[in-house]
Amino acid sequence: MLDWRLFVVLFLAIAFGYFMGRRSSSRDEDDFSGSSLEPHYIKGLNYFLNDQPDEAIDTFISALDVNSETLETHLALGSLLRKRGEVGRAIKIHQNLLARPGLPEARSQQVQLELARDYMKSGLLDRAEVLLQELSEITTGLMKINCLQHLIEIYRDEKEWLKGIEAVSRLSSKRFYRLSEEWRIVQSHFYCELAQRSLTKTEYLDCRKYIKAAMAADKGSVRASLILAELEERLGQYREAIKSLKQVPFQDPEFMPEIIPRLVNCYKQQGNEQELKVVLEGLLESHSNSAVVLALAEIMARHNNKAESIQFIADHVESIPTLNVVRAMLSLQLESENQNLSLGMAEAAVSNLQKHRPRYRCYSCGFGGKQMHWLCPGCKSWGTVKPTE
Repeated sequence: MLDWRLFVVLFLAIAFGYFMGRRSSSRDEDDFSGSSLEPHYIKGLNYFLNDQPDEAIDTFISALDVNSETLETHLALGSLLRKRGEVGRAIKIHQNLLARPGLPEARSQQVQLELARDYMKSGLLDRAEVLLQELSEITTGLMKINCLQHLIEIYRDEKEWLKGIEAVSRLSSKRFYRLSEEWRIVQSHFYCELAQRSLTKTEYLDCRKYIKAAMAADKGSVRASLILAELEERLGQYREAIKSLKQVPFQDPEFMPEIIPRLVNCYKQQGNEQELKVVLEGLLESHSNSAVVLALAEIMARHNNKAESIQFIADHVESIPTLNVVRAMLSLQLESENQNLSLGMAEAAVSNLQKHRPRYRCYSCGFGGKQMHWLCPGCKSWGTVKPTE
């Protein structure tokens, strides 16, 4: 059932369209079709007065003339119904419009785009794709851009990455240069999806090919660097993996927590802790980060120098006041003073805070979670989710 506020809006919109239609009915050149609305209007009003708003809306919509001045009313009604979840009615409106004889081509394309949006909203992605593909081939300008953007959204949801890449490439033109730059990041993520899929299937040659394409689309792709590092690690090429991981701080230092454990592992596999220490110290100097501090403190503690490790962390608590740093310092102090009840309670409190704090957050919509999502589940933006510490 439609709520009464929505019905009032629709009622007024249709009434306006009715009177505009009557006003323009004498201008034959503007009419797409013509009919007498009065009996249907009275019938619809009776439905309304008898507390049957659904039937009233259907009656009004089916009877309202379609002409150059009422078409926008139909389109506005369809859009409003779609936004309110009444997708079936929106589809009916737009299908009825397309069935009217004499609808100009430009208007027909506009209605088809709205119908494709209806199909997307209702999950009929195959139907939407067919409509949008046809429209994208015969339209130009903003209409074409809208069709391609909706197609990219469909291919994203259906994980049709190659089709999505092709659709993004069709967005590029001098007129829409800024938009194409925006979508280059999306294209890079589509290539990364293919690379990750190939890596999972141990199709390493394809994986490397897609990584290269992702980096060509977006030189600052952290994701491509991380996948390449994982590929090199699997192949036992730790020196190459380290080289790839070292690119990440320059691409986006906020991803430092993602690379430090892997850097540590690569150097460990090489048996070269001394070089690891030098690299970490260099990273700390250029990109102050809690993950680097903790990795260096762990090296100190591993060499039975807990006091130095505690002091090292304490020296960075003020400049990097994160829960990870505070908890590490408390844990090391607790090991040295295992009978200290206050330290134990403080460490437990910080640990509890960490459990309830998201490890990753989207800087676009605020979505938080425990796992890394390259496509934000909240706002559907690519690359906006980052580590919180």
